[in-house]
Amino acid sequence: MEKDSIYEKVVGYIRENNLISQGDTIVEGISGGADSVCLFLMLEEFKKELDFNTVAVHVHHGIRKKSADKDLKFVEKLCESKGVELKSYRKDIPLICKITKESEEECGRRIRYEIFDEVCRSYDNAKIAVAHHMNDQAETVIFRIIRGSGIKGLTGMEAKRDNIIRPLLCLKRDEIEDYLESIGQEYRIDETNGKLEYSRNYIRKKVIPKLESVRQNAVEHINALSGEAADINAFMEKKANELLEEASKEADRKYITKGLTTKYKADVLSEAEPILQKFAMRALITEAGVSIKDVTRGHIDALCEMIAKPKSGEISLPKGVTVVKESGIVYIKPGEGFDGQITELTIPAVEAPVLPTANLPTANLPMTADAVPVQEKGVAGQRQFTPAESVYKFFIPVTGEGSYLLPNGNTVSCRVLNEFDIKDVPEDTYTKWMDYAKMSDDLCLRTRKTGDYLVINKKGNEGNLKNYMINEKIPKSERDDIPLLASGSKIYWVVGHRISEDVKVTEDTNIVIEFKYLRADEESEEGAENG
Repeated sequence: MEKDSIYEKVVGYIRENNLISQGDTIVEGISGGADSVCLFLMLEEFKKELDFNTVAVHVHHGIRKKSADKDLKFVEKLCESKGVELKSYRKDIPLICKITKESEEECGRRIRYEIFDEVCRSYDNAKIAVAHHMNDQAETVIFRIIRGSGIKGLTGMEAKRDNIIRPLLCLKRDEIEDYLESIGQEYRIDETNGKLEYSRNYIRKKVIPKLESVRQNAVEHINALSGEAADINAFMEKKANELLEEASKEADRKYITKGLTTKYKADVLSEAEPILQKFAMRALITEAGVSIKDVTRGHIDALCEMIAKPKSGEISLPKGVTVVKESGIVYIKPGEGFDGQITELTIPAVEAPVLPTANLPTANLPMTADAVPVQEKGVAGQRQFTPAESVYKFFIPVTGEGSYLLPNGNTVSCRVLNEFDIKDVPEDTYTKWMDYAKMSDDLCLRTRKTGDYLVINKKGNEGNLKNYMINEKIPKSERDDIPLLASGSKIYWVVGHRISEDVKVTEDTNIVIEFKYLRADEESEEGAENG
């Protein structure tokens, strides 16, 4: 590509991303290497088209001694030739590293940006221009992938973040070198760039060349992926913040707290899709003042698991931050001495509408107070819901053998089998056999509530109903309408899906209780055939 085309490519990128405006002062980091020299020259050329100021900054790291001295002299000569003010600084990075325990790479980067920020404070409308390019972006993405970063790590570096701009992110390294060669411009080479003990150097010298030998446009493709990841990440972060806002409003409506500025209703968070929960946890952690760089995937998974469980708990994060789940809300613990009060608001019960159920024959099924009929009204067989049951869309106690009419017109029938053959255990999705002796006393048909669970394996491990529905890809819009056979918070049958592992019929089962779900249209067809 010719030098003019390369230059126009950069100018187009600057304008497209609104990196530089008229009247800005651009603090240019210049080491003397190809990348920073290219950036320096292109910005000086662009000043002919747009009125802005430049000031160059060079940092002598005290690592390469004589070689670094030559870098400084080269930069001084280049800036003088273009009439650009140069601010040079000397720092003993090896000595600083001994004190801070940082690597020289990390320490050098931190010191450079501290100096850039210091220079910026001396000017109005100041921005820091650094010379990162497409290969640097690819190296960053690969490095973050192997380090274990999530989707945010794939976003790489941005063209503009705060007061830092990267005008060369549209160029590959060979385009930069071609540009300098075409104008006959020399540049300095940092011999430490060839040391493979540095992770980035190994990726630069070994990994990327191998990738490009497999696919010529590997660097461009990695950069394109990074751009798409940035869009996805921005969208998910927006949705995560909306989820936190909704959970916060719900907590404020349902709870009175003392000593907490922000709280989130746990079940609002736990009802979200798993990936959205993770983004919400990252946003919550960031809000707590913990850098996401200090947080592992394990921290995020632990937080999501804690929120999904009905029990209280707490997770410790870096920087002494603790996230707590207590009394149905999630909050960031203000400090070690926190002893706040959390009170759930009492909302007057609203009488639920009258729904029809069948007149049920009695049988040897267990009975409790919950199953005792309340005052009957209107048509025989209709039952008024008690206030305690009004949290459900429907709640029907199972009081004996017979058919139970659901609000949607479908029915669930129940019968006891004293004689059966285990070989006849039905495989039908809507007919289930269960071990009578293992069932609890207060059976009911109802819709879901927070804290519901079922036994998921033969070891007796319990699984959260919400997680089960998500894993089964049951649409969120349908989850509140699915009939459940339950006792307290324990779910025996998610109708149309699985039953609890601990009530499955075995060779040791003596009595079977059969439940069958029948749709209204199927019942009509069956009746017509029998008639």
